Amino acid sequence: MKKRILGLLLSISVLASLAIGCAPAAAGSDASAGGSSSGASDGDITLTWAVFETDNYTAEMWQKIIDAFEADNPGIKIEKVLMTGDSRPQFLKTMLAAGNMPDINVDPVDLATTDGIYAEVPEELLEKYEDAAIATYNGKHTLVPAYKALRNQCYYHKDQFKEAGITEEPKTWEEFLDVCEKLMDAGKVPLMSAGASDIWATSFGWWTGVTNSEIMAKYPNFNEQILKGELSWTDPVIADSLKAWQGLVDAGYYHKGSMSFSYTQAQSEFLDGATAMFMDGAWAAPSFDAAGITPDELGCFVVPTPSGAYSYCTMPQYWGVSETCAHKDEAFKFCEYVLGGNEDIYRLYLSSDGTYSVTKNPVLYDMGPIQTEFVSNYDDCPLVTEIMKAVGDISMPSGFEDYTCKSLQNVFTGSDVDEELKKWDEEFNKMLEAK
Repeated sequence: MKKRILGLLLSISVLASLAIGCAPAAAGSDASAGGSSSGASDGDITLTWAVFETDNYTAEMWQKIIDAFEADNPGIKIEKVLMTGDSRPQFLKTMLAAGNMPDINVDPVDLATTDGIYAEVPEELLEKYEDAAIATYNGKHTLVPAYKALRNQCYYHKDQFKEAGITEEPKTWEEFLDVCEKLMDAGKVPLMSAGASDIWATSFGWWTGVTNSEIMAKYPNFNEQILKGELSWTDPVIADSLKAWQGLVDAGYYHKGSMSFSYTQAQSEFLDGATAMFMDGAWAAPSFDAAGITPDELGCFVVPTPSGAYSYCTMPQYWGVSETCAHKDEAFKFCEYVLGGNEDIYRLYLSSDGTYSVTKNPVLYDMGPIQTEFVSNYDDCPLVTEIMKAVGDISMPSGFEDYTCKSLQNVFTGSDVDEELKKWDEEFNKMLEAK
């Protein structure tokens, strides 16, 4: 098993040129003041570092990283800036517009499409990472590879399946619908989603687990084609997939309170048994393991698609050093230290959210049984581009993913799919013209 999992993790090295979804997780609730690096009164260099907090990325985890770096690098201080709101890209854009851009940014991809925002990464640092993890924008390398994140599968309560007479995980779309019907007949709610301020969470499971696979099966070079104007967002492959998702809602398979729940609340409701299934990210698995949930209680499977398309996608993550940073060498030193230079710290960072190494010499960590099952489910599953998280010159226009997430909430609550997708084309073209 360990060899199979290691083989899969190594095979995922192609992800950066391919592949998030909310990571898909909401930002924290409190913010520190931002700003460019400065010299502290005691002569130390202070670097500001923009991060976000979740149930996995806790304040304590970030502080452990800061404490370790400062202990090993006297004279350099790290000041955390907590990103808030429902859009991390928008938070950074606001800071940029205010002339208060943090020196080091986690999750900087949306802004990297614009020249002059992030500094070019030293070649000797880039050489430490997998070739496929290197992002190129207009011939420049302005992002430091951080990790790769597997996207989502469908977690399910085994006791509810058993009580509904379901003996096997669904492998086809028809079997998936049959599972939903049997659960309904047994008086159970099949599926959970989320809404509230977590706009990404409503569609994350369906878009990354089903629609992305459907699109990539028909159009392997979708990003290139849509950017060149050779394809439309109104394409029947996309429309049919979203109509199938809306059909699950119309059939009553989703918890009726889904849109009132934040992502964290939705996950908690699912774990408490409010629904039998929840399409959730790979980051959930280590938290389930840490909570002592066993494979006898909870399983997971790759979500079947209506067409039979079978693939998975994975989001690459990066850090960026602001062009306005007054101490770039020290900022890149911090990036190198956390993202592989100190293996124990990198292992902490990766294992906290169930993500995987992008260093040429992979940094591995022990996984619990549910996370192991999640990874093993992809043993025979091909990796494809995650359309909305593709990086470099095939990336979506900045802000487009946020727009689609809001639109997909409309689809979930009953808006006409074809009309929504027409608006996607209009917004997409406007954003391309503004680039």
